[in-house]
Amino acid sequence: MDPLDVDPFAFPSRTARIEYLFHLRRATHRFLVRHATTLWTRVQQSGGQLDVVPPTVAALPARQQPKALAADEAARFTHAHLYGLDEAATTAAVTLGAAMVDYTPNGVAPGTHRAWTPVATPPARTGLLRWASGIGYDSVGIPLIACHWGPIPQGTWLAWWPDHRLTVCNDITQFGITRQKAKLVLQEFGPLGYPEVATTITLQPDANPDTAPNAHPDTNTPAELQEDAYLLALTSTVLASWALLTTPGAAHLIKRHPTAAQAARDRRAGLQPRPATLATRPIDTGIIERLGNEGQP
Repeated sequence: MDPLDVDPFAFPSRTARIEYLFHLRRATHRFLVRHATTLWTRVQQSGGQLDVVPPTVAALPARQQPKALAADEAARFTHAHLYGLDEAATTAAVTLGAAMVDYTPNGVAPGTHRAWTPVATPPARTGLLRWASGIGYDSVGIPLIACHWGPIPQGTWLAWWPDHRLTVCNDITQFGITRQKAKLVLQEFGPLGYPEVATTITLQPDANPDTAPNAHPDTNTPAELQEDAYLLALTSTVLASWALLTTPGAAHLIKRHPTAAQAARDRRAGLQPRPATLATRPIDTGIIERLGNEGQP
């Protein structure tokens, strides 16, 4: 059971952090299989539609979307490789990410400047990434601490997950639920709250930012500009995190394959056993910056 008062991924032990990544995938996959369809049906009923869905799910009739989305995301978790960034790596990713993306080619698919394309690719086709701290916030101010991704026909589907532990703790304060009930909710639904923020990434190495759609901000409303800027900032942090995980020498990477016991638990949960990688010190973002600058005209 995840503790209410302590973030397990914040333990100083690198081994403990890697162990937690295996637990994180199993717990979140269980949420997707057991509860996501019901939850997204309720979201749809209250709001009229699901906004955060891949294009293939969006094309389905509305009543089919919650179940299809849950199955779609669960399938990505089934094959996801696991990644974690400790405090130093998370800080580096946020700082580097601020310089990595400089335009949005369309309203739903943040793109990368062609100079960054060689280093802004995912470390695996499908993955789950956990940061040491929040890199943004959901609609009610809960920190976004994780993301997952996977290939779709339009590019790469990317979604961010908030810290469910903090959501449950807020419920104790705001709604007076007991600590015991909060612990049971956290145990049943897992450490991550459901995604409210997601997008499709399409890398366009030959795109011209001066002629790309939405390159000129005066064509958008202030609300649209603010939303695009926020999504772009989140995406840039993911791209920077990928760069730290894939660029030789940019970070110290500790990779562990699941033990026999962990692999057995994964298989019982319907998951393919996958390795977990932790990015930590020493970190040299200059290597990434130099690789990016090599592609600039």
